[in-house]
Amino acid sequence: MTPGHRPVVAVVSGTASLVRAAHDLGVDVVLVHAGAAPAPQVLERVESAVAVAELSDHEALHAALEPFHRVRRFARVLSLTENGLLPAAVVGDRLGVPGNPSRAVRLLKDKRRMRDLLNARGLSPVRARPVSSSADLAAFLGEVDGPVVLKPATGAGSHAVLRVDLPGEAEDAWRRFTDEGGGDPVAEEYLAGPEISVECFSHEGRHVAVTTTDKHLLGNLVEAGHTVPSSLAAEEVDRAVNLVRDFLDLVGLREGPSHTELRITVAGPRIIESHNRIGGDKIRELVRRAHGVDLVRLTVGAALGLLPPLTEPPPAHGGAAVRFLTPAPGLVRSVELPRFEDSRTTVSVDVGPGDRVKSVRRSEDRSGYVLAEGADAAEAARVCERAAALVRIGTVPDRAEEAEPCAMPS
Repeated sequence: MTPGHRPVVAVVSGTASLVRAAHDLGVDVVLVHAGAAPAPQVLERVESAVAVAELSDHEALHAALEPFHRVRRFARVLSLTENGLLPAAVVGDRLGVPGNPSRAVRLLKDKRRMRDLLNARGLSPVRARPVSSSADLAAFLGEVDGPVVLKPATGAGSHAVLRVDLPGEAEDAWRRFTDEGGGDPVAEEYLAGPEISVECFSHEGRHVAVTTTDKHLLGNLVEAGHTVPSSLAAEEVDRAVNLVRDFLDLVGLREGPSHTELRITVAGPRIIESHNRIGGDKIRELVRRAHGVDLVRLTVGAALGLLPPLTEPPPAHGGAAVRFLTPAPGLVRSVELPRFEDSRTTVSVDVGPGDRVKSVRRSEDRSGYVLAEGADAAEAARVCERAAALVRIGTVPDRAEEAEPCAMPS
C-alpha cells in the first residue's frame, strides 16, 4: 500500500510493541504522548508524533488529533497502557471512530462503579462500599464479619491495596493507605480461593477466551507470578470464562484484548477487576509462548481487517510461567545469576550493588523476574521456580528502609 492508501491509527501513550505491530502491518501511526514524558523510542516508525501536556486533558487531546483526522480519517484510536485507555476511548467517541465506547472503559477503570453494576444485576455479587475514614472501614469490617480489601477505586499495579482482617486494624490500615497515596477508597469483602485471570480477545462484541492464568500472590496481595494455562479443572475454567463473557457483554466491550481477574470461591467465581488491555507482568509473553498468539499484533490487525479475528480459544502448545524476584529489603551488596543453556528460560534483574530494595508493597517494588516455558504449565512452573531459586540477590539491612519482613507468597 502506498502512503495515502494505507490505514492510519492514532496511538495514545503507545507502547513500542503496539507502534511496531502497526508499522509492520502496513498501518500509519499518529502517536500522542505526554509532553512531560521522554520522547518514545519508536519515532522512526510513526508518521507524526504529537505531545500534549496531560493525556487526561481530553479537550487538548481532541484538539491535537482532530486536524489529522480531517485529512486522513483514523481507522482506530488505540491504547494498551493504563493511562491511555480512557483518553483513547473518549477521543475516539468524539471523532466518531469505531472502537470501544468510553462508557465501557469508564466502567472498567472505576472498580466501585463496576461493582455497583455487577451487584445490581446479581452477577458475581460481592459486598462492597466506599469508605471515607478508618471508622467507616471498621464499621464495614464489623458488617462483613471477616477480612476485607481496601483499595483505590481507580488504582492499578497493586498500589495501596491492603487486606484488613479485624476492626482493630482499621486505623493502621487507613494510615498506610493514605501514606501510600491511595485515593477514592473502596472496601470489599475478602474473597477466599485461588486467583486467576481470564485473557480474552473481543471482535464485534464476541468475546473469545485466549487463556486462563493462575496467579501467585504475596501475603499482601502483590502478584508474585503467573502460570499459563491455568491448572484449574475444566468445569471451573468454563464457569469463570462464561462469567467473564457475560460481564464483558454487560459493560459493553466491543473489541480488543481484556484482562479480568477473579477469585474462585466456594460460591463460584467472583470478578475482582478488569481492564480493556493485555494483562501486565509478562502475560503477553506467556500467551505467545504457550498459545502462539501475539495479542498486540492482533489488537491492530483484527480491528482493521488485516488479520483474522479469533473465533475459538487457541490450543495450548505448552506452558509458560513467570516468577518475580522479591529479595529481602535493604542495600544490594551482590547479585549472582545462574547461566542457563536452555534459551526457553529468561532472567531479568532490575537491581545491582548499591541499589536499595524496598519492602514489596506494589508491583514496582519487585526486583526482576524469571520466565520459563515447558511442555505443559506444570513443567513451566517447576522450571521457573527452580531458576528463580538460583538467582541470588544479597542485601544488608538499610536504616532508610522500614523494618518490615518481606511479604511471602500466600
